[in-house]
Amino acid sequence: MGSYKINLDNQTATSINGVTFKLFQNKEGEYSGICINPEAIPPDDMDDEILAKMIKDAGVFYELAKKRK
Repeated sequence: MGSYKINLDNQTATSINGVTFKLFQNKEGEYSGICINPEAIPPDDMDDEILAKMIKDAGVFYELAKKRK
C-alpha cells in the first residue's frame, strides 16, 4: 500500500508519484475514482489492474483521514 496526500474538501488523494484521484463514495468505506491528471501516471502503471489498486488504496487512506477529522 502506498502513501497518499488527502484533501478532504476536494475529495482527492494524491499518490507519492503525483497521480491525483478524485474519489466518489459508493458505499460506506468503499470508493471509486478517476484520475484527474493522467499525464502523471508512470508508463509502467498504465495497467488497469494497477490503477484499480491505486484507487482502492487511495480510498482506504481517504477513509482513514475522514475518521481522524
